[in-house]
Amino acid sequence: MDSYDVVIVGAGSSGGALAGRLTQTSGKRVLVLEGGPIYNSAADMPSALLEPGTMAAGAPGHPNNWGYLVEMRPGLKFPFPRGKGLGGSSSINGCYFIRGTRDDFGKWSDVGNDEWAYDKVLPVFKRMESDLDIANEYHGADGPITVRREPGDRAPEATDAFVDSCRSLGFADDPDKNAPSAGGVGPVPMNIKDGQRSGTALGYLVPAMGRPNFDIVGNAIVQRVIFEGRKAVGVEARVDGVPRTFRGDEIVISAGALRTPQILMVSGIGPADQLAKLGIAVVQDLPGVGQNLTDHPAVSASWEAKVPLPKTPDSGPLTTALHWRAEGTQMEVVPFVAKMGDMLGMSDVLERPVKALGAMRGTSVKAVTRQALMLRYAMLGIAIFQAESRGSVTLQSANPRETPVINFNLLSEETDRVRLREAVRVAYEVFQEPAFRKVGGTIVGLSPSDLKDNAALDKWVAEKIGAGHPSCSCKMGPASDPTAVVDQYLRVHGVGGLRVADTSVFPTIPSRGPNATAIMVGEHLADFLA
Repeated sequence: MDSYDVVIVGAGSSGGALAGRLTQTSGKRVLVLEGGPIYNSAADMPSALLEPGTMAAGAPGHPNNWGYLVEMRPGLKFPFPRGKGLGGSSSINGCYFIRGTRDDFGKWSDVGNDEWAYDKVLPVFKRMESDLDIANEYHGADGPITVRREPGDRAPEATDAFVDSCRSLGFADDPDKNAPSAGGVGPVPMNIKDGQRSGTALGYLVPAMGRPNFDIVGNAIVQRVIFEGRKAVGVEARVDGVPRTFRGDEIVISAGALRTPQILMVSGIGPADQLAKLGIAVVQDLPGVGQNLTDHPAVSASWEAKVPLPKTPDSGPLTTALHWRAEGTQMEVVPFVAKMGDMLGMSDVLERPVKALGAMRGTSVKAVTRQALMLRYAMLGIAIFQAESRGSVTLQSANPRETPVINFNLLSEETDRVRLREAVRVAYEVFQEPAFRKVGGTIVGLSPSDLKDNAALDKWVAEKIGAGHPSCSCKMGPASDPTAVVDQYLRVHGVGGLRVADTSVFPTIPSRGPNATAIMVGEHLADFLA
């Protein structure tokens, strides 16, 4: 039975950053348990994890994808990509690296989490990045994550058409999306270094491999937390299928917003009535565990134009994005400048058809058909960032190896449907501007008649709705909040020696993609534990 100062469950965005920083700045002995494979160098990693222009590891059946079957809305189920292996989802995502906004962290602070106010997290964001393009008071220059924007020759016709169309509609330029701004159209910060994805695998974990106070174990599926009384003292895991126990003074669960609630609940931390029905001994009654699941409802539309979109695996799939505030929420329109078939590595999928088909078991037939039809087009993301709809992660049984029930419950609130209609209509207007019409730009399958009728537009949206940023399922807040799971130092309420660090602790979801903020969470917890 091995013993450590800190045991971290999960080598993803938050867990990887925590381990890398903590082993660098403290003498603590740290263990990371990762459910997927471990790589000692970039040379050992599959190309799908390194190439920023591909998200092939997110395809069904890929060995670096957990692929949880989720229900987005009633009647719409499909495999949900989550990174499996070194770097977690930071190794399989689209390299979008925009921080949460000043207002986002103001909301966190206002509900009792002043350690997460903007002025306190800004130095952490700066510490973790090396921005190659912008040097000012909002950016770092020597951090482990390299940040850059795609050069002007990356799909210039499509990028120029999008930028000019947004300007024609009155949107302002937004040249630095990681500085406080009112939004607008501008380049997307990307975590890319020398043509490779600069996630927590290469940024934090590989550099830590040789440190004497750092151990990492792969193919280690954590089953539950071990308690002595009300103090967490270790975890049970299956390593390559063999049961093992690891002890630690501090246990940190960083398994993501979908898996972390499951680990807590099978360990006796969660809604007492639900746990008791499943025969799980209750250690701490915390009704908020697995509740409040929040995401960014996003339409994955297709777009096309008479412009080249070359396959460039060493470049990012994004160049620009439009952000604005309307209908009480932040909204985003972002055109990918790569065809979906190239991004998802369909040739790789065809090499493992049995695994791919197995991963899609239970998937809605219409969803599979729609995704297949999208492969020859580029994707257009249309999202709202402050959704009112809430989902949940609940247990099917006390067996930790049985996938939990994951229900995002997207668009269950009329407010969200109203907001998404507005976002789609703005996206349509962008493509109707002269600059886009000049290059033959169009949103595939969206007609003027769809826009005139709310019911028709809701149907169009519902067929294409999805999400990829699960958050808030173990939210941070003071003990006076009955739905809070952790305090602002990420300690689980009511027990000792147990913390959570991943997107599940967000009190509210950030109004930008969450990966940069997730890495900041791990970095900031390192400050508390050092």
